[in-house]
Amino acid sequence: MEYRPITSDDFDGYVGVLAHVFAWDPKPEEIDVERKATEFDRTIAAFDDGAVVGTGANITFEMTVPGGTARAGGVTAIGVLPSHRRGGVLTQMMGRLLDDSREHEEPLSVLWASESSIYGRYGFGMANRLATREIERAHVTFIDTKPSPGRVRLIEKDEALERLPAVLDQVVDRYPGMIRRSPLKWEVDLSDLEAWRGGATANRFALYEEGGVGLGYARYRVKEEWKEGHPQNTLLANEVIGVNDDATLGMWRFLFGIDLTKTVKARVRPLRDPLAYFLTDPRRLSFKVTEGIWVRILDVRVALEARRYPVEGAITIEITGPDDVAGVYRIEGGPDGASCRRTDGEPDLRMGVTQLGMRYLGDHDFATLAAAGLVEGDRDALQRADLMFGWHEPTWCVVGF
Repeated sequence: MEYRPITSDDFDGYVGVLAHVFAWDPKPEEIDVERKATEFDRTIAAFDDGAVVGTGANITFEMTVPGGTARAGGVTAIGVLPSHRRGGVLTQMMGRLLDDSREHEEPLSVLWASESSIYGRYGFGMANRLATREIERAHVTFIDTKPSPGRVRLIEKDEALERLPAVLDQVVDRYPGMIRRSPLKWEVDLSDLEAWRGGATANRFALYEEGGVGLGYARYRVKEEWKEGHPQNTLLANEVIGVNDDATLGMWRFLFGIDLTKTVKARVRPLRDPLAYFLTDPRRLSFKVTEGIWVRILDVRVALEARRYPVEGAITIEITGPDDVAGVYRIEGGPDGASCRRTDGEPDLRMGVTQLGMRYLGDHDFATLAAAGLVEGDRDALQRADLMFGWHEPTWCVVGF
């Protein structure tokens, strides 16, 4: 088996593996978008007798962490043909992708997992949880009935590419886990290929403005359905962003006011979301927790110094594995900065890098992980560590890759 980055000549085989694994019959325009999104020098492929049988890639990102940012390699396009599964191909490719991130001086490797059972073995921890919210429009009544100070208007894709980045950029630094889209990433994500629609319409874009300044937007689709002459449409709110409370409320008022809609389904929402508190009957709004970003910490010192800590404190943590990060680390941090160094001191807590990755962005808590047998430490140390590693904003990421 040969492992190496792909060239342009290998691309059809590379896409062919992804098409087979993800049950996808790519059209030429879809292949073009995939090619545009691919950083060829950061790919890895497994070749068996010259044919591509496994694929993977990194994307260069800057990710928000509590109080700061960190460089991250976004693992994507992972696939192994069924004829070559359980042969160690994925392990070989993942090892090379993690090495690639180290070479690019990225302290983090991050991904969205197709299955939650796969990536823990490589040290990834589920670092943020997201929510899917759903409600029938007939049950929506807002507590606040005052007129909105802004207006919402529909815009086309070209204007969306021009106006939406400035809105998202105003909230990216607020939420740990957020990724700032590059112009190329915006172009790719708004390509709106038919294969991405799932039987729904093309993307619709709505922009919330005050005095001509964009402060919120929604990217949504509508899935048409009629039953015995009555509209049963489902509105799929895939990305709803508000810079301030008025913009957030204004966007939801607009979406819930769209005629012929029976159900509104909001995807990729933060766990702590004001949406339910806008409504007079919040019980009608269903709540399903889903996975978000998984984090693998590659450089413990750089990663822990990149973030801030809401309270001043110090804690000594032993990372029990994998070998590349194993050791005892002393973290001293607060709202204004942090230092992390290796030490020979006695640890307050013991855990794998998976558990540190789970807590890194501020989601989860060490006490619950300890109750599950995944972290070792006494109650006082767990409490001190949880006070340090929490954050006042929820984790969130709306950028898929």
